[in-house]
Amino acid sequence: MKFAKAWLAAGVVLAASQFGALYAQDGNPGWRALRQELVQRINANCYDVGTLELAQQVLQTAQRTGGPESADTALSLVLLAHVHQRQGQLTRAAQSYTAALAIQEKTAGPDSPRVAFTLSALAGLHYRREAFDQAIALYERALAIHEKQRRPDAHAVLYSRQNLAAAHRAQGAYAKAVPLYERELDARAQPLLAVALVH
Repeated sequence: MKFAKAWLAAGVVLAASQFGALYAQDGNPGWRALRQELVQRINANCYDVGTLELAQQVLQTAQRTGGPESADTALSLVLLAHVHQRQGQLTRAAQSYTAALAIQEKTAGPDSPRVAFTLSALAGLHYRREAFDQAIALYERALAIHEKQRRPDAHAVLYSRQNLAAAHRAQGAYAKAVPLYERELDARAQPLLAVALVH
């Protein structure tokens, strides 16, 4: 289980690193400033009452300035869900992730990278609750989106595959986990082989 959690954590780190690229240009300046303040608190691993209140303020501002189904509102819901999750409020976190996902699927389309990001986040929550069947279904959807839009050795593909493998492994389904790990290792080896051949 510790090994699986390590792979899962790596996927969470990757998702966070892609976060800015997906959303950097969204929102009005006032909302962006609040969002940036919240992200800084999250990056500092600060999940106190003040952070929750700030996350709620970010959501309210997005709803007021962009509307209830805007990209800003969806992202604000993801951030709020993350704060709830870190505070151990898993039911509230799931509700916020699900609400964000509904907006993103409607406005950005079911194959959007933003949808994949939120699917992975919600899957991670189910993983934490040891609801592995639900986690696996969501990880499979996220991986399918990434594989459709990215190179086989893209970080999003690799870490999505790792997360899916970790969920299978946590469930004891080693026959399903091992091929995923092997594919991930093969994909990582290809760029290294290309560099070696060039030099």
